[in-house]
Amino acid sequence: MSSPVSYVATASTTTCAKGVASMGIYVSNKIVYVVDAAKMNTTISLGAGAQHTVVEEWDHCGGATYTTLNITVKASTAPTASITANPNSIIAGGSSTLTVAATNATQVTVTGTDGSTYTLQANGGAVVVSPTATTTYTASATGAEGKTSAAATVTVTSNSGGGGGVANVLTFHFDAQRSGLNPDEKSLSPSNVAPQTFGKLFTYLVDGYVYGEPLLVSNLTVNGSVHNVLYAATEKDSVYAFDADSYGTGTPLWHVSLLKSGESPLTTTEIKPFAGVTSTPVIDMSSNTMYVVSTQTGKAGSTFRLNALDITSGAQKFGGPMTIEASVPGTNSDSVSGVDHLNTSCIQRAALLLANGTVFIGFGSCHSGWLLAYDAQTLGQTGVFNSSPNLNGEGQFASAGGVWMGGGGPAADGAGNIYITTGNGPWDGKTAWSDSVLKFNSRLQLEDYFTPYTYQYMDCNDSDLAAGGLLLIPGTAEALAGGKTGKLYLVNTTNLGKEQANDAGATQTIYFESKLSAPYSSTCTDSKGAHTAEISSYEIFGTSAYFNGSVYLGVQPTSASTPAGIGQFKYSGILTPEAYTTPSVTENARGTTPFISANGTANGIMWMIDHGQPLGGAATPTKATLRAYNAENLKDELYNSGTNSGDVPGYGIKFTSPIVANGKVYISTGHNLVTVTNPQGELDVYGLK
Repeated sequence: MSSPVSYVATASTTTCAKGVASMGIYVSNKIVYVVDAAKMNTTISLGAGAQHTVVEEWDHCGGATYTTLNITVKASTAPTASITANPNSIIAGGSSTLTVAATNATQVTVTGTDGSTYTLQANGGAVVVSPTATTTYTASATGAEGKTSAAATVTVTSNSGGGGGVANVLTFHFDAQRSGLNPDEKSLSPSNVAPQTFGKLFTYLVDGYVYGEPLLVSNLTVNGSVHNVLYAATEKDSVYAFDADSYGTGTPLWHVSLLKSGESPLTTTEIKPFAGVTSTPVIDMSSNTMYVVSTQTGKAGSTFRLNALDITSGAQKFGGPMTIEASVPGTNSDSVSGVDHLNTSCIQRAALLLANGTVFIGFGSCHSGWLLAYDAQTLGQTGVFNSSPNLNGEGQFASAGGVWMGGGGPAADGAGNIYITTGNGPWDGKTAWSDSVLKFNSRLQLEDYFTPYTYQYMDCNDSDLAAGGLLLIPGTAEALAGGKTGKLYLVNTTNLGKEQANDAGATQTIYFESKLSAPYSSTCTDSKGAHTAEISSYEIFGTSAYFNGSVYLGVQPTSASTPAGIGQFKYSGILTPEAYTTPSVTENARGTTPFISANGTANGIMWMIDHGQPLGGAATPTKATLRAYNAENLKDELYNSGTNSGDVPGYGIKFTSPIVANGKVYISTGHNLVTVTNPQGELDVYGLK
């Protein structure tokens, strides 16, 4: 039976002429209910499982009798529902994606205050809406045990500004789920994107390489005029704001340096020649604030700083910048007097995440990985996680759970949970969490995890799971991750599955295009012995995208003879391989992260940067290539920037991704080689001619 349990009883006595005085109910030998009468009719809430209950009567003569009721209470199956709107504020003519998640439901509907109605699957789903006025949408879930609802509001503002755009790209891969989908692209379609009609319009030069993804805000007033604004942060610790549509004289709308007097970017890391801002920033439109993490060195030493910039001027806000510091108790080889400290041997590569009024920041490429949380308004630190404070890694890098995610970033679900992947290193399921998918609450308390059963091989062979990013598949409870072994892990966020033999806790494991290059056995030996795992001839260095029921994943081959590109996987609870792109991405290109533009569910285009041989690699760098494919048919290449000489961008920068908004495509590349003094970066802008 289900809780609450109804108790209906009548008592009498044959031994006391004065009759029954009262009745009561005991649960697990504790009285929980008393009534001064010879009848009872009440309900008691009981926990799931076996319950020992007793109904007892007491008479006026001091006597008592009782009846024992041992019952089993089944777990509640009441329906649940949640709904989010992304973006939650649009320009008239734009659209928002409503994402609904439901459990224990047989019917799920969404109704808007504008009279619109949508019917979804029993577990929810996603629907694209284009309200003409501010509208509240209510998701209702009906099940065997009742009905519940949740609501989200989409605010609509008039499109009277000179910018004329409808889309904002405020974070890496478009949203906190890292879907890589802009569903508001009205201009570009498979019918008009071709070398004859589409190409490079202009290039902005900046003072250093842009390793992070550009960001874009539509219809923003800057310096008294309305613009669609393109933002980029460089490894020289500069942040730029440009008009996203018109080159003009090439002068930025504003440009600020994050360096203080006497400071410079680092020159001692693996990022050459300068390491300043490496990650993708994040923008909060509710406060017009951009959050940027910078790295710098000066007389006092090297530091990380969290900058909060006004997106209309570049001015610091909220008392910023805030120096980033963190420490945890630990005994690994980096600890000092029993404490591990964050230091600038780490690289802050993972894209920033804004969720729950909090900025989340990941660090890797150092002894142990870190994930930090900062209040978006006060810039005060609210959470610290270290992936291995006590144990040391193995192999060439001896690292321990770096949070770098192939340039991707932490992801957040509608309930406010935070997810990351970690790099190679030790794992014990207690304090060491390398090569895992981790789930946290907003205070960075660890809630759940998934760890591949081959974690020892991955540590030994430098086979980071965090070489790739993390996708939360919209409208589902599934997360998708993959790294250097070429194996994809589909896991359920309500129960990630922990570490089990043969990855039994995962929803599915699958390799990229086994038909092209079959997985094979590999063995690695370290101080703990020999470790064997099945791996493939592909490595994942990027974040998947999602559109119309398909996942799009980029890889790089581990040999020149292995064909590799973007693969499409149909999602129906599990992944099924479909088409893949040609020509192949080259070895050592560090993969690619696709981006999808679409008008709702129509006119889907999959965009990618083929980095060639990127800057900072072992081979001579080559110019990048922007490619576009019909998202419904990856064999149909729509555009290739190498076709026309005037469309060729700069040198490839590993892990970078395109963005698409308001009829244009934006990519970051290198203008000069690393060997040039103070090499410049490029922001290449493509659109219809």
